Amino acid sequence: MPKRWTTVIVVICLLASAGIQAQEGTLGQDSAQPPLRVWLPAPLISDESGDAFQLLSEHTAAFSSSRNIDIEFRIKDVGKVGGIMSTIRAGKDIAPAALPDVTLIRRRDFTPAQSQQYLQSMETLFSSSLINALDGGLEFGQISLEAGAELYGLPYLYDVLLAVHSQPLQAAGYRLTFVDVLANEAAFLFPAARANGLNQTFYLQYLSAGGLTPSNGVMNINEEALGIVLKFYEDLVQRELVTPDVLTYQAPTAYQSEFINRSDRSQLAVFRASEYFAMTEQQDATLMAGQVPTAIGGGRSIRDGWLWVLVTPDMSRQTLSARYLEWMMEPEFHANFARALYHLPTQPALLDDSLPPSADRQFFVDLLANATLPLPENEGGTAPRLMQEALIHVLHGDASAEQATAQVLSQLAER
Repeated sequence: MPKRWTTVIVVICLLASAGIQAQEGTLGQDSAQPPLRVWLPAPLISDESGDAFQLLSEHTAAFSSSRNIDIEFRIKDVGKVGGIMSTIRAGKDIAPAALPDVTLIRRRDFTPAQSQQYLQSMETLFSSSLINALDGGLEFGQISLEAGAELYGLPYLYDVLLAVHSQPLQAAGYRLTFVDVLANEAAFLFPAARANGLNQTFYLQYLSAGGLTPSNGVMNINEEALGIVLKFYEDLVQRELVTPDVLTYQAPTAYQSEFINRSDRSQLAVFRASEYFAMTEQQDATLMAGQVPTAIGGGRSIRDGWLWVLVTPDMSRQTLSARYLEWMMEPEFHANFARALYHLPTQPALLDDSLPPSADRQFFVDLLANATLPLPENEGGTAPRLMQEALIHVLHGDASAEQATAQVLSQLAER
């Protein structure tokens, strides 16, 4: 059988099996037009029995009734074969009818190349009142084109990096520094693994020390900033406050149990806000939040999260999808839905209504105000990978911070 036909058959089977791998639900009433197809990410809504899906169903039913159109939900995985973006890429040319009209995706999957090839522009589709309600948050859903920034994603839920500790730290407020961690002899846990690039914790600390974000897809290394951050990890290694095990942690869930069960010692662990909110509600433990420790305690963070994107090329379906998304941004629902999902809404005015009662509002206002976008997996050229390798050498004790920094600069100069 020719290779091309083998590929086609595999993709068709993949799309056909989506009904087995995902859960479906249709809301609405009989109508002449096909249902609006909406895909939801399993990491946010794993099944239809939870509070979040019930909120979504009730809110969607009102839209469905007023527009006389059915809404078909499908819950799908992300980041793997058969997941949301994987299926969209596979089905765009072979089985477009099997794809959604609109879907919610991770910000880290929202790259300029992928957006232009597989998604549709949202420019001019939304009301000025909605754009104003996002209050400067449009950057989260924009990509850079030759003509300027263009909206390809509607920002919906934010998630920010922070640090959590179970014992009080001898530090002033939330702005933790490297010195604070060392002075408290706090064991440090963070997701240091990264397949192709630099882990987000190190990236944040590097920026806070004076490093710059990539420009035109390339990151230039600031020697002083790199040396400062590597020295922090060298000090942690020497005091046995961090181990090479962190290099195996892909996400905070890998060490969450260890962190909660070791409340007898001073420790500081990097989590996302969503994980922190869930732990404070579900765990019988006193947990305190602060910023990820940096050289000067500048209060910076990484702002990740989720955004809505359009997949359908049909203009009438795009317009209908946009009206549905405006319905999803209705303030009371948006705040309640974000709280049920342990996330922050992208409309700043809704922050108070979405936070758990124990959360410090000003802390999260400051985090969001000083947050930068995550470094995509393959963004920045060679520099992020070399910086990650330098961190690996330091954590294993194979090189000092000074030696590792010099090696990075030497390798970069040879390229």
